[in-house]
Amino acid sequence: MNIGRITPAALGERLRHSPAPLLLDARRRDAFRREPLALPHAVPIYMDEQPPQLPDLPRSTPVVVYCLCNGQASSTRVARWLEAAGYRDIAVLDGGWPAWLAGGGVTAVLAPEARRQIAQWAVLGEEPQGDLIAEAAFLRGLVLPARRELAVLFVDMVDSTRLFATHSPEQVLSLVQAFMEIVTEIAVSHCGDVHDFEGDGAMLYFASPTESLPAAFAIRDALAERRVTRHDLPEVRMALDFGPLIIGRIGGRERRGLSFIGTAVHTAARLLKLPPPGGIAATEAVMNYARMSHQEHAEAFVLHAEPQHLKGFDAPVSVYLTHPSSKRGKT
Repeated sequence: MNIGRITPAALGERLRHSPAPLLLDARRRDAFRREPLALPHAVPIYMDEQPPQLPDLPRSTPVVVYCLCNGQASSTRVARWLEAAGYRDIAVLDGGWPAWLAGGGVTAVLAPEARRQIAQWAVLGEEPQGDLIAEAAFLRGLVLPARRELAVLFVDMVDSTRLFATHSPEQVLSLVQAFMEIVTEIAVSHCGDVHDFEGDGAMLYFASPTESLPAAFAIRDALAERRVTRHDLPEVRMALDFGPLIIGRIGGRERRGLSFIGTAVHTAARLLKLPPPGGIAATEAVMNYARMSHQEHAEAFVLHAEPQHLKGFDAPVSVYLTHPSSKRGKT
């Protein structure tokens, strides 16, 4: 693998000498609008651009990729694209944009014409295969088991029992594949990853609610748009929480898997029963982030009348649900 890691201090030193590496800033277009600052002379890679496009430069060009979250999920994905395209000197910025800022790194407004400095762009071909993004990004350098704060998003297909009873196995698999393909693409474009597909649902995780909350609205809207042409595609309901998780490998000698253990997992899973089709449930921990950085999303929620007494929890949990009149969220 040609992908390395570089600290903010080491990158700052490299940028003071010639030739400096090409800096690629990996985020969604909406994220650029929210936060126009970037590393000086960085070139944007739009994670929601379809199909994704990469600079078409000599493959010996040194490249450093970074993204907005400290989990480095989007930057790791772009680095894999570059590696598959033949680039030989690729590094991901450790800690991403937050680490660069914390280290006092210089910033600049990302100019709209930044992409024009690259004369040639290439359309990404087939997605490179490999381990989950988590294995290469979120968990890189961690000695497992480890404790880390993560946002958890559970996604559930509505009325899947009826689907399984009334459709052929081939039809069921096709619908689940179409559903989960949308879920996965949006999760990764929002710096997240899929931990597991669980029958008619999935568990996603993100570095913080700053990524998971807009991902939930984007998933809801994308599935609604897809149902315009594929009417039998199930609706979705979702639930989010944020908190410390224990990450480690469990199993026997013949089969071991990555496990996420913590109250955020249990809370989000048990809140899935509350929202109606197309609805989203969120805890106070998620709403605290929403009020600070995603006010338009925060305004789409209302406090559920009754705190929820969840099995295994001593105190009731306050829950927020998307307002029934909020048909679409802004992403």
